Amino acid sequence: MNEIEIIQITDLHLNANKFHITHDINPYNSAKIIIDEVIKEHKNANSLILTGDLVDDESREGYGNLSRLLAEVHDKCQIFLMPGNHDSIEEIDRLCKTKNFNNNKHFSINNWIIFMFNTKKNNSPNGILYEKEIDNLKNLLNNFPTKNFMIFLHHHPIIIESESMDKMIIENSEILINIIKDNENIKGVCWGHIHQEIMTKINKTKLFSTPSTCYQATPKSKSFTIDYSAKPGYRVIKLLDDGEIKTHVARCDI
Repeated sequence: MNEIEIIQITDLHLNANKFHITHDINPYNSAKIIIDEVIKEHKNANSLILTGDLVDDESREGYGNLSRLLAEVHDKCQIFLMPGNHDSIEEIDRLCKTKNFNNNKHFSINNWIIFMFNTKKNNSPNGILYEKEIDNLKNLLNNFPTKNFMIFLHHHPIIIESESMDKMIIENSEILINIIKDNENIKGVCWGHIHQEIMTKINKTKLFSTPSTCYQATPKSKSFTIDYSAKPGYRVIKLLDDGEIKTHVARCDI
């Protein structure tokens, strides 16, 4: 059976200054460790999807640092850049005119359609789903009823019981939840933003988040609290032709 391997990394929080320290971690160094591990261990990955908060200060230099970190990813692995609430969409667009980067909202491979939402709401840390992208997803579901769908977001679409994070949930996430409930061929939904790993289901659809490449958040905390015992990581997602998803988080020492 054919198998598609997607690597998701998220919430790098890079800066113009490669030596910047946040919560006792150098985000550039920790991202480099994660990316080097991905390059070494996943030589046959089809795609690398970065689900937002790539750069913390929206600086062009920060996106230059991202480009340098990803320079050794092999040419057969497409790199998709998605914006988070900290990102500059203009700088992402600029970077996607070079090398192997792209910011396409969806692509098809084998029996799967991969759909990537932009959930960045202007001048707000909260998430939002835009009508045009919702309509695009609905059209794809109508036009390709036999395809399996995997959806990526930056912000979380469900309550995670962390008070500070849940204030930044996708404000109109009920639209996506209803689409999931109405379409059994949506097999998985994955996001970043919350700096922690969770796994749940809506009917048979798997919903899961991925830890940051830098600092981690304490689950179910009232205020944003760093979990210094949790290691940074990335997610491996394997998509099978029959619609099954095999996935796990890999964590790295820094």
